[in-house]
Amino acid sequence: MKSLSSFKSLLIAAVAACGFVLTGAMPASALPPDGTQVTCGTAGQGLGLYYNSNNAGSKRCIFGDVHNYDANPTNCSSQGCARYAFELDGRNGQGTYLKNNAASAYNYSAYVVRIYYNSGWGGTWDSFPGYGYQGSAKWYGNLNGTYNNNASQRMLYET
Repeated sequence: MKSLSSFKSLLIAAVAACGFVLTGAMPASALPPDGTQVTCGTAGQGLGLYYNSNNAGSKRCIFGDVHNYDANPTNCSSQGCARYAFELDGRNGQGTYLKNNAASAYNYSAYVVRIYYNSGWGGTWDSFPGYGYQGSAKWYGNLNGTYNNNASQRMLYET
C-alpha cells in the first residue's frame, strides 16, 4: 500500500512539474491584440504616428494590424467602434482623429510596419523597418506616399 501511495504522490508531482514547464515556456508577455493602443516609447511595442512632421506634435501608438483608423476594434460597443485619435497630451493635434491626419511615424516594434493610403491595406504605402534596424532605411521619419492620407496599417512580422 505504501508503494502505491508513493507512486501516486510521484505521479502527481510529475504532472505538476510538466504543467509548470509548459506554462513556464510561454513568453513573459504575450503580444497585445491587433489594434491595441500602446505606450509610445516602449521598445518592442507598436507604431507611433505623429500629427506633425519630424515626429512632433501629438502622437498615437498602435500595435499590429489596423484595417481602418476610423474603427478601433478593441473599443467597441453596441453603438459601434470608437475612432483612433491622437493623444490628449497638450501638443499640436491632440484629440484630432488619426485617419488622414498623420505626418510622420516612429516604429517602436521589431517588425516592418506599413502605413497605407486606403482602408483595408490598399493603395500606396510608407514602410518602416523594425526599431534599431541597421540598414540604410530608418525606422522613423516623415510620411511620403501617405502624408495626411493614412487609413490603415499592417505589421509584417518580418525584420
